[in-house]
Amino acid sequence: MSIGHPPEFGRYRASAWLAATGASGDGLYSAIRYVIRLLRLLVLLTIWRGVLGNEDGSELGRVLTYTLVAGAFANQLDARTDLGDAIWDGRIATWFVAPVRVFGLAVANTLGRWAPSLVGYTIPVLALAPLVGVDPRPASIGAAVAFVPSIALAVAIGFSLDLLLVSLMARTGWSLWDMQRLRVTFGTVLSGAVIPLGYLPWGLADWLPWFPLASMASAPLRIWVGDGDPGLLIAGQAAWAMIGWIAALAAWGRQRERLVGYGG
Repeated sequence: MSIGHPPEFGRYRASAWLAATGASGDGLYSAIRYVIRLLRLLVLLTIWRGVLGNEDGSELGRVLTYTLVAGAFANQLDARTDLGDAIWDGRIATWFVAPVRVFGLAVANTLGRWAPSLVGYTIPVLALAPLVGVDPRPASIGAAVAFVPSIALAVAIGFSLDLLLVSLMARTGWSLWDMQRLRVTFGTVLSGAVIPLGYLPWGLADWLPWFPLASMASAPLRIWVGDGDPGLLIAGQAAWAMIGWIAALAAWGRQRERLVGYGG
């Protein structure tokens, strides 16, 4: 008897494939989004050149690489599903009768939508970075190897936060936009996705790395540029991923009945 994938795996894979083909068919809309993301990235690189123009070349180069990689992997460093949208517009009712777990379906759809972006944006940005004077390479081979589990853990933490916020939205009656503003307000700055934590004022760099938001973006980016101990950073991410998923699954279990009717 041959051993194959569980039936649910095939359903998730099919969902991810459908999401990928749908996203790749966006055509001009996707191209416009990529251009906007690229312009934003170029503006950030220009700002850092102005701010750190008097610093030594190695420091400026490290920050430019950090910023470029953060822009290239922006989706993965702020991983979120469309479960909140599904609740808000009522699609959640059909998701609950699908032959797969609801949040698993949301994750599969997200991973599928990431595929065209990785091919159409992330890889070209890294490949063409030298044209704008940025060295995109990781600090070492070890850093490149460590970045893989680190960004996987960052995605896991991001998804757990997404599930927690969705459950909070259902519990409190907040709107979808309230939830998104909450995440953007705190996540953009405190995760290190835009500004390296070491450049934040008031000594925030001393304690923010110990919090889960930093494990979503700062940790993998620091590993890429060779700032910090990869083993310690990954261990911290693993701890936050475990804590985040325990909390998220507990919150989801309490709110799933409320979630069924919230968007309908």
